[in-house]
Amino acid sequence: MSAISLHAAAIADRRVERRVAVDRQGQRDIALLSSPQAASLIAEWRDLARRGADDNVFFHPGVLLPAVDHLDPGIRIATVRNPAGRLIALAPVDAVRLGRVAPAVRLWVHDFAALGTPLIDAGDMTAGAAAIAGRLPGDGSLIMPSLPLDGPVAAALVKAAETAGRPTAIVGAHRRAVLRRDPDGADFRSTLSSRRRGQLARQMRRLAETGPVTVEATAEPDRVRARFEEFLALEVRGWKGRRGTALASSIATAAFARDVVFNRSERGTVRIASIRVGERPVAIAVSFVAGATAYAWRIAYDEDFGRASPGAQLLLDLPATLFFDPAVETLDSCSPAGDRFAASLWPDRMAVGTLVIGPPGGSLLHNAGLAAFRAETEARAAARRLRGR
Repeated sequence: MSAISLHAAAIADRRVERRVAVDRQGQRDIALLSSPQAASLIAEWRDLARRGADDNVFFHPGVLLPAVDHLDPGIRIATVRNPAGRLIALAPVDAVRLGRVAPAVRLWVHDFAALGTPLIDAGDMTAGAAAIAGRLPGDGSLIMPSLPLDGPVAAALVKAAETAGRPTAIVGAHRRAVLRRDPDGADFRSTLSSRRRGQLARQMRRLAETGPVTVEATAEPDRVRARFEEFLALEVRGWKGRRGTALASSIATAAFARDVVFNRSERGTVRIASIRVGERPVAIAVSFVAGATAYAWRIAYDEDFGRASPGAQLLLDLPATLFFDPAVETLDSCSPAGDRFAASLWPDRMAVGTLVIGPPGGSLLHNAGLAAFRAETEARAAARRLRGR
């Protein structure tokens, strides 16, 4: 095994491009790349995403590169190669302090990303996980947010950390709503109570009283872009716009979102579904498809039609528009911790949380940072619950 040391300062110093030194007997090649440097690897990167052990559309080049360019150009993209030079792992990284105390490297997950799973070659899991979990953070801690805890990548990372003598902890674990394809083709609506089904049906009839109702879904690039402009306008008019969290609330986030939708629509991996009364959209959902997973990335509804629950109606219709693709096995709601909207409609669950890997042998500083980080996470969760009420 090679002895690779990457201190957080190597990431924090962004005045020059950094390539991590590897001893001549090393078996891994780790590089820290700027966005333009990483873009030069886009063909290899896409191939790695196809070979990945876990799907994560948010670390695909068409999503991650616009995020870095528009949201935080200082982020570096860590790449891992095997002895033959093949790209076997990739993740965006940043230097932080765990709990504002202990030096750490964090896999970067921005506010508009729902997963932080590093891309690791399914055929080289042990080596890829060992490079990330065992040596990437050097002598500090490693923070991996929004990680599917029951997936193969999380298991490989924990095993690699234990092998390297690094302590592990899970913080902020929660269960996110997902929907898995029923092998028998059963309609998931049957899992709803008869009272809820009746309520939603009455609301849909109420909506139909205002005009002809249609459900539309498209993956055609030009139509996707046009519908996405409708989505941006609809979202910013609602509560997300008032709170400042809509994509169109800032120039940077709007530019990021447009780049992402343009990139992925060119490859046919964006789906936009909407419920319309006449020509007026009353709910719009933007989804991505990557591998066997579809991601219900953003949803917005017209508050003038709130009594008809158009957002919930669209979530009921969304599976038909996404499971239409035979490759899709799972729909990820992309909902944050504590969200009850999708959870009230989609019955399946996925465990998600933050994996924290400590320095070799642990340390008092890491323990103090971990305790503070837990307290911060719990405080944010409590604040979200209060807002929800």
